[in-house]
Amino acid sequence: MNETQLPKPLPPQHPLRIQQPKPATAQTPRPLSPQQPKAPQSSISSSKPIMPQAPRPQISRPPLSQQQKMPQVSKPSPSQVSRPTSPAVSKISSVSTAPMQWNLSIDFTNKNNAKLSYKGKKPLRPQGPKMTSEAFLRHRDTVVKTVIKDPKTLIKKDEVPVKIIPLGGLNEIGINMTLVEYKTDIIIIDAGIEFASTEMHGVDYIIPDINYLVKNKKNIRGILITHGHLDHIWALKHILKEIDFPTVHTTPLALGLIRKSLDDKDNKQLKYKLVDPDMDIIKLGCFTVEIFRVNHSIPEALGYSIYTPKGMIVHAWDYKIDHTPSIDKPADIWKISRIGQEGVKVFLWESTNATKPGHSISEKIIGDNLDGIIRDCKKRMIISTFASNIWRLMQIIDSAVKYNKVVFLAGRSMINNVKLCQELGYIRVPEHMIRPMGPDVNSMPDERVLVLCTGSQGEEFSALVRMSSKTYKDFELKPADAVLLSSHTIPGNEKSVIDMINDLVGIGVDIIDDNSLDVHSSGHGYQEDIKMMLAMLKPEYYVPVHGEPFMRHANKNIALSMNVPDQNILLPHNGQAVEMYDNIIMVGEKKLKLDTIMIDGKGQWHLSGEYVMKARGIMAENGIVSLIFKIDTKTNELVGNIQIESRGFVYSSEVKTIHTQIVEFARAKYNEHQKKRMDIKDNLRQMKEDLGEFIEKIIGRVPLLMPMYVYINREAQGADVTSDEAVVGMTLEEQWYDD
Repeated sequence: MNETQLPKPLPPQHPLRIQQPKPATAQTPRPLSPQQPKAPQSSISSSKPIMPQAPRPQISRPPLSQQQKMPQVSKPSPSQVSRPTSPAVSKISSVSTAPMQWNLSIDFTNKNNAKLSYKGKKPLRPQGPKMTSEAFLRHRDTVVKTVIKDPKTLIKKDEVPVKIIPLGGLNEIGINMTLVEYKTDIIIIDAGIEFASTEMHGVDYIIPDINYLVKNKKNIRGILITHGHLDHIWALKHILKEIDFPTVHTTPLALGLIRKSLDDKDNKQLKYKLVDPDMDIIKLGCFTVEIFRVNHSIPEALGYSIYTPKGMIVHAWDYKIDHTPSIDKPADIWKISRIGQEGVKVFLWESTNATKPGHSISEKIIGDNLDGIIRDCKKRMIISTFASNIWRLMQIIDSAVKYNKVVFLAGRSMINNVKLCQELGYIRVPEHMIRPMGPDVNSMPDERVLVLCTGSQGEEFSALVRMSSKTYKDFELKPADAVLLSSHTIPGNEKSVIDMINDLVGIGVDIIDDNSLDVHSSGHGYQEDIKMMLAMLKPEYYVPVHGEPFMRHANKNIALSMNVPDQNILLPHNGQAVEMYDNIIMVGEKKLKLDTIMIDGKGQWHLSGEYVMKARGIMAENGIVSLIFKIDTKTNELVGNIQIESRGFVYSSEVKTIHTQIVEFARAKYNEHQKKRMDIKDNLRQMKEDLGEFIEKIIGRVPLLMPMYVYINREAQGADVTSDEAVVGMTLEEQWYDD
């Protein structure tokens, strides 16, 4: 910039020029350093006025040696300040007419030890002892505990609470179902099943007891579904009809799985609404429901924040925090944190992996490991996993197609789930690359064959178990094959899995499982995931759910480590309500009477008072013995021989001897009781007890005893019996002897 281009300075007395106090002594110019260029000369003293183009005022500072103390000037009154007529220069004009007010002075000569000298009132300092690191740590760890001796004293007169009632899912894995109720409004969260244990002979699964909902079905405003696993949706096909088909709020994948479980008639009556967790807010009666995304082993897993008249409830059954999921979106950490800032009264969270430290492994890591194994395998590969683990199915199929392998599906549930994912667009591969198991698998080159099947838990009739026992119809394992088990063994299934692995080893296949490589990740959060949720939501009350008792107590300990007060951690049982009042939240004293509802084929019945399960257990362990007594109509005496049949009772070499002893003992006892003129039914009942003791003495165990009777040579008019009894005999259970 040359000299002619410089802006002309303002005259010394110009009203826009900032007036600076003159220094006491002459200025001594500072010497320039060798690297500092010399500024060009300009006509500073020129008196030609110019109009400023919004110039930035320059304030000249006196030399450091003379800048000891700035002059003190008084602040002008508002009447002394003239307002400029031009708005473009209003700010500059105010600066020129109002001298600067200084409230501190700085010693620039001592830069490293600059001290501030305040000319007015010093700023306030916090009172009290000086804070040290040790004192800060004590302050941080101090938790104020308020013990409420009698919570009932905080309940207002005639106050109606919001009730959170679990109908299943506590102290067990499965039957997940919770309802939230306030006055005449009820919403339901999930309706799942629990697969029957080995002790429940012949039972397929268990569903929740919904008697309370049936009585109050007019108050049900809707059903919220968290995700599409069977332990959260499969009971809907049994309960929707009983509660008049309320609207089901769910996602496309879960809806598809629900529709698969319903018959044609129920599908026509099904009412549903698809929800978008990033957009939708649902109004159900007095409740307002906001949705947030979480991660699980199936896409579209959701959590719910429920705004109630007594505060906010946050509930999600199965979850994990996965920042790098393979296909799904990550959990919505931002929304969860925002919900926590709004104030969470009650937080219900699962406990499945509360005993496991750290974080759950990301599905991306598992997908990368599986991709490498599938890429490098030049043999026929058989991969067994849960058919409900949709993410794993998608990962395996994508990797197989990428390396030009054809996927053969084995197992009905596997075929159904893959077909549904194709219909919904989750699996997008050429149709000829996915096929049901058939004879063409044997004509395919080994390096192009990948079998995706069920049976990772050693289920009796699953595809992999039948392959290992060489009873599968269209496929036979050979020593050159590789078998990969992409799952953890569920507690209780260890024996079945070990037996299956032993059969596989006998065939000579190569086995890859989670012990050798990370080929499975749990869909349930570990301890650090639970801590992360507690830190984001900061609930006032915490309810560990979804798990066995030891899992729930481990979850409680995690909450205690996060400074949740012990009295604010609630551990209700199924049927026991968590009651939310304005001033207190507590576990209610009343408890719903819940029965165990078992599904046996197409039958549905209650466990309490039922003889069926007890009888099946006895038959399974000790066998069954039936005795048929032919009784004279008029005299009630025995006619002919007692007919005896047994199954699973004694070995063939012992049948004749033991049967003879039983018949002779039974005849003698019947005649003994008959002489006392005992009623027929009482006679057989007493004889049954005596016979049980007798059999235990001779063989050391008691089978299921079924004494029955029929009347012989009687006329219907003179007999004190019904026509049904005259045609067919009756068991003691049918005669109301249910011991």
